[in-house]
Amino acid sequence: MINEKRSQVPEYRDTKALILKKSKQLISGITKQQQLNLKSAGDNSIFQNTDARNTKEIPDESIQLTVTSPPFLDIVQYSKDNWLRCWFNGISVEEVSKQITHLQNVQQWASVMGDVFSELYRITKKHGYVAFEVGEVRKGKIRLDEVVVPLGIKAGFECIGIVINNQDFTKTSNIWGVTNMKGGTNTNRIVVFHKSR
Repeated sequence: MINEKRSQVPEYRDTKALILKKSKQLISGITKQQQLNLKSAGDNSIFQNTDARNTKEIPDESIQLTVTSPPFLDIVQYSKDNWLRCWFNGISVEEVSKQITHLQNVQQWASVMGDVFSELYRITKKHGYVAFEVGEVRKGKIRLDEVVVPLGIKAGFECIGIVINNQDFTKTSNIWGVTNMKGGTNTNRIVVFHKSR
């Protein structure tokens, strides 16, 4: 848009090559042991692109800690916000958009999240944890942590706490139309669950 306003055409730059170069610079200082640790973690990892309600490739009671954040109803347009990542990885934004849970209604959202919690309970080890990050929506009228806590308890977890992070938005946030405490999501609310049995 800036280029259009100024009637200018920027010179072509190979973005992927620049990102790869920068990535190599960022990891150039890691030790041999750290490289081995990363390789071991990669060898034992499962990469999935599936609905969180159906992760059958993950064995029962095999996960010690899950850290996750679901879509906040229809507040964030995840496919549009991640177009650059999609482009870089050769993923169709349109196809991603079809797979993302995008609900306007709290009751529908809670129903889907209830199924997610059932699946999380299945895969979580005894004495394992789930950190479930949500926020407040509808100008602060709906606090999704208050919806999430009973869902986790119903699935079998115990809620051991809620960490609330009040965000301080930067000038960059204002570019996207985000201003402190006026709209969107102004706090991160991380609900921590424990599987005791």
